[in-house]
Amino acid sequence: MPAFVFATCLPRSATWLKRELARTRPDLRPAYSRPGLLTLRTDAELDDPEPRSPFVRASGRSLGMAADVDAVLPAMASLTAARLRLHVFARDPVDPDRTPDDPDAVARWREPLLQRLGDRVHEDPRAQLGDVVLDVVLPAPGATDPALVGWHVHDERRGDAPGGVRRVPLPDDVPSRAYAKMEEALAWSRLPLRERDVVVEIGAAPGGAALSLLRRGADVIGIDPARMDERVLAYGRDGRFRHLGIHAERVRTRDLPPAVDWLVLDANVAPHRAMTALAHLLALRRDSIRGLLLTLKLNDDGVVDDLPRLLDKVAELAELPDASALRTTQLPSAHREVVVWADRRRAGA
Repeated sequence: MPAFVFATCLPRSATWLKRELARTRPDLRPAYSRPGLLTLRTDAELDDPEPRSPFVRASGRSLGMAADVDAVLPAMASLTAARLRLHVFARDPVDPDRTPDDPDAVARWREPLLQRLGDRVHEDPRAQLGDVVLDVVLPAPGATDPALVGWHVHDERRGDAPGGVRRVPLPDDVPSRAYAKMEEALAWSRLPLRERDVVVEIGAAPGGAALSLLRRGADVIGIDPARMDERVLAYGRDGRFRHLGIHAERVRTRDLPPAVDWLVLDANVAPHRAMTALAHLLALRRDSIRGLLLTLKLNDDGVVDDLPRLLDKVAELAELPDASALRTTQLPSAHREVVVWADRRRAGA
């Protein structure tokens, strides 16, 4: 029997995703698609036929389309799990910077589904390992397509929120879009940031990501030859922020505290140069760094084609114990870039 699977992505990344799947999963043949949503058909009886890619936000088995809430229950009739998580989310819009979220549209589907499914559904949507998740993928705000109904089993490579990543609106009082990107990345990665953890950020200026970390209680060392925003520098008065106005490759051992907990990178440089900066910082504080949260810029198609090798390089530099310790995705607030979470805690760091 053929199976249908679905994958959501940023609309601007669909071409990259299709090209990657043609190379890595020739058994998956395109079926229905809309901006930010692909469905694919496979005749292979596989335990896990879902596409895996840095460009896939959420994925699962497709159960069909639903024009309204009433059509969801018939579509999910073959789903026999006794207990479910319910993930209702909208596809990413084509122009996310100019298209606000529509939480009311999500609520118009989620609330009646919670009522109709009753005790079969957990009220908390945050998925736990092994949960069977019912996915209801709505059209992007402003679109009028039917919803897709599907399901997946939650595992550690996925974000636990509906759609994989929570979109964070950009506050008015922050220096840059990097603030929202960091908030989204922290939620998606589940990085266990604690108060007074030491974070070293490569490419810190003007300070959006640093401000997110500081507001969460971390101590931050920002590495960037460019100027930092005054709102970030203000945290230096009580010793919680320090600016190193140099390139990362010039940082010396004496510039850093004895222990660094987390290494963050969002520098506007080519990924291959970013690898050089990572290697240098890891050499200085390898024993204490527990994880890396990296944003890699996809400057051109050549970088996209080289992405698997770049991810292998990250795993090698971080000395990760196995493939499950490295995860990738694209954030709602990101543009031409992927975020990478490398969890070194299982490596004994």
